[in-house]
Amino acid sequence: MPKTALNLVAQTIPRLFVLEINAGKIHVMNTDGSDRCTIVTGCHLPDGIVVDVEAGHIYWTNMGVPSLNDGSVERADLNGKNRKVIVPVGDTHTPKQIILDKKGGKLYWCDREGMRVMRCNLDGSQLDTLIEAGFGDTDRRDQTKWCVGLSIDPRYGKIY
Repeated sequence: MPKTALNLVAQTIPRLFVLEINAGKIHVMNTDGSDRCTIVTGCHLPDGIVVDVEAGHIYWTNMGVPSLNDGSVERADLNGKNRKVIVPVGDTHTPKQIILDKKGGKLYWCDREGMRVMRCNLDGSQLDTLIEAGFGDTDRRDQTKWCVGLSIDPRYGKIY
């Protein structure tokens, strides 16, 4: 039986989900790099990814072009099917790394040139800006105001 993205989801071996930023693709493969399969194409500079095995979804950020406000967040099934934009272009500037708070039902990410830390529900609703380090083109040129890298501690309600 030929391997397809659908067959990959049913496997019980550990899998890696890998972003190919310049090609705009998401691949899934074995942890040793073998058995690679492209499951999503046409992403707009994907930068962060998180896997929700229990729900059967992957979420990723599309950084877009840093000089534009054209970032977005998308979701798809583990096999790449049922792709959906959950945070549309213009609602986040250049989203980077993304974190899943499964218990809280939230996604968190850094918006680098937007100079923000943001979050939303898993379906994209209730989009919030939690931290804003600057505003506008003058601040955007100051890289010390960019937000890159994030960790959360849901147990104690902390963001790092």
